[in-house]
Amino acid sequence: MGITPKFVPLSELAQRQAEILALLDEGPLMLTQENRAAGVLVDPAYWNQLIQELEDLRDALDAMGAYQTYKRHPNDVKSWSLIRESLVAEGLLDE
Repeated sequence: MGITPKFVPLSELAQRQAEILALLDEGPLMLTQENRAAGVLVDPAYWNQLIQELEDLRDALDAMGAYQTYKRHPNDVKSWSLIRESLVAEGLLDE
């Protein structure tokens, strides 16, 4: 999918709904109102892909932060069994 969305006037959405929704196969659509951006319309599969990628990137950043903390303080490392026990006790992890 392309990065630059096509522009669609919001006023045309009701009259050309099927045609406009078909354009989602080509990428996101920028909905405009009075020549200003009013919203973005995306295919649900593309949206889910973006959200999954964002979650993966956030997880990667968390992992990098944890690794940097470990590198600075290697003696502060706790075993998985202690961490798991704490998580179970707090109700954050099933046994």
